[in-house]
Amino acid sequence: MDSREPSSLRFERALSYAARFTAQTSQNIWLAALFLAAGTGAKPALDLSSLFIAMLLPSILLGLPGGSIADRLGPGRGYAFGALLRFLPVAAGIWLLDGGTSAWVLAFLYSTGSQVFTPAELALVRPLQASHVGRVHSWLAALQYAGQAAGMLVLAPALYFLGGPTAMVIGAAVGMSLLFALTVVLAVRVAPLARAFAAGSARAALSFRETIAFFGRESLARYALVALGLKMVVSKGIVVALPFYLERDLGLGWEAMAYLFAPGVLGVLAGLWWCSRELTLARAHEVLRLGLLGLLVALAALTALDYGITAVAQYSHIPPVARLEASMNTTFAVAIPVAFLLGVSLSGLLIAGRVALTETAPAGQHGRVFAVQLTLTETAISLPLLALGVGTTYAGARVTLAAMALLVGGFLLLAELDRARFLRRVGQPADLLPRPAASPGA
Repeated sequence: MDSREPSSLRFERALSYAARFTAQTSQNIWLAALFLAAGTGAKPALDLSSLFIAMLLPSILLGLPGGSIADRLGPGRGYAFGALLRFLPVAAGIWLLDGGTSAWVLAFLYSTGSQVFTPAELALVRPLQASHVGRVHSWLAALQYAGQAAGMLVLAPALYFLGGPTAMVIGAAVGMSLLFALTVVLAVRVAPLARAFAAGSARAALSFRETIAFFGRESLARYALVALGLKMVVSKGIVVALPFYLERDLGLGWEAMAYLFAPGVLGVLAGLWWCSRELTLARAHEVLRLGLLGLLVALAALTALDYGITAVAQYSHIPPVARLEASMNTTFAVAIPVAFLLGVSLSGLLIAGRVALTETAPAGQHGRVFAVQLTLTETAISLPLLALGVGTTYAGARVTLAAMALLVGGFLLLAELDRARFLRRVGQPADLLPRPAASPGA
């Protein structure tokens, strides 16, 4: 491996951060244009559902081949190739995006390019930062959120005001062309480093036998796989349940979202800040466990804690408690700190899971390891999300939140038992975590 100190890669890391922000900003402008085209056609319901399916299918069907391509090319060249595959359908959309059918076709092509782009982007972290991987993943996550906000909430509306959907697509294409340029420069700069993290041959890159064996022997990687999947289910489930929770349980309108959004964002920022400073491989399992416990506590609190507070006020006959409970919306008072806890837990799970996979994945397999994680996550959330939507509509938000709490609690128990069994089998104490795999030439 290249002997340069991590500090000498500051420019390369800055390029990767600029690429992440540009990618997220451009992508969200593009997605806004796609949803606008699909939602304003003759059959908006059919077109929107087709659009969702078109974006989901490539991640299920093509995610693993995408990871193989990323490993074969190496993280730098794979990143640039994925950026090119993303740019082409966006550029074509300037002339072809005119309704529902074109929207889902272009969305499918764009999502296909993402199956190479995303694993390569995550695989690039290890060559760029030999130590303090949590810092890089924290910055990437923060820039992802910032790019989403800038693209969807600022630039997409501004471009629509200036020139309608066409201006939005042109803006997205300009951003994607800049992204491609950034990734090409980055690929050239990191070529000597990234070579050690590429699969040795096309045959090796296409094989998932070693990758499956890696997850079979590495308990922390399996733990991260479960935690990242649960993180996705809970974050999507909260989005599904929140409108019903605000309306039916809090008796408030959508304007109350701002009061929960602010502590949630503060929680995310606090989690990212802490992970950027303290998270290492040795602490990854602890953070994953605490993150899952945080989700469990938050979901349980939203489900029933306010009922407990009301019961205490009614049956304790303590005047100050009774007056306090009567003068405030107990459910809303519970929801505000819970929003902060959810933000901390979700961001901690995201960074700790990625750190665990980055540090433990064998050299030359980072693309396939992250492809497996992304594919299983997308596949695993499809049926739960459908069930959550139906359950929330007919049974209410509290039942949905309770179901997610049971899901998190059950998987947390199973994951801890699996890890304890693994550590007993290899004869390690519970606090001794696996070391990252050595890379060629290190």
